Amino acid sequence: MKDLQKLVGNLNKSGALSGFLGGVAGGGLTSLVAAKSSKKTAKKTLKYGALAAVGGLAWKAYQQYSEQHKNTQPQVNKHTNNFDFTPAKMAEHSFTQVVADDNGNGQLLLMRAMIAAAYADGHIDETERQKIFAQVEEMDLSVHEKAMLFDELRKPMSLSELVQAVPDAQTGIEVYAASASAIDLKQPVSGQYLNVLANQLCLPQQLVQSIHQQLAD
Repeated sequence: MKDLQKLVGNLNKSGALSGFLGGVAGGGLTSLVAAKSSKKTAKKTLKYGALAAVGGLAWKAYQQYSEQHKNTQPQVNKHTNNFDFTPAKMAEHSFTQVVADDNGNGQLLLMRAMIAAAYADGHIDETERQKIFAQVEEMDLSVHEKAMLFDELRKPMSLSELVQAVPDAQTGIEVYAASASAIDLKQPVSGQYLNVLANQLCLPQQLVQSIHQQLAD
């Protein structure tokens, strides 16, 4: 699994966070990624910054997809979900709401997606495990939330369980972005995992490509 702080820095440099963090917390998080560091600020940056970075990346990818495919018809697969990825239909605030969810469901789902993706090859070695433990411990989470994530490390969500937990299209885009950001894309099994995830979420291939392009920038 990639370092969440490094992810924040990379996406901030790429512009994926521009304007997005302000939407998550009324501008409060924008200053958090500017490296003004108190211990409390650092915790909030790690808790929200990386997840907001994923949301910002997902929004930027959706914007790019919308610009390139303005006349694309809605893609809905009634056998799996009713998600509608029509270009330019979803607003930025619908992406920020996933991370800004007051009860934390959106934030935890993205973390669970990252953990599930890290398990795509069937295991996480001890070094990776300790790295994840350290990241979760640094996050400003409740005891219950931390316990939930540690349980995920012992028994991560299956891909089908993850897909079933996705409530809407914008969350689906963010779940895919979170998964792709946490996985080793050089491994064949990683590509297979992401292909199945994209298919089950009914993500248009052009949107998937936009997400990967944002991650590569």
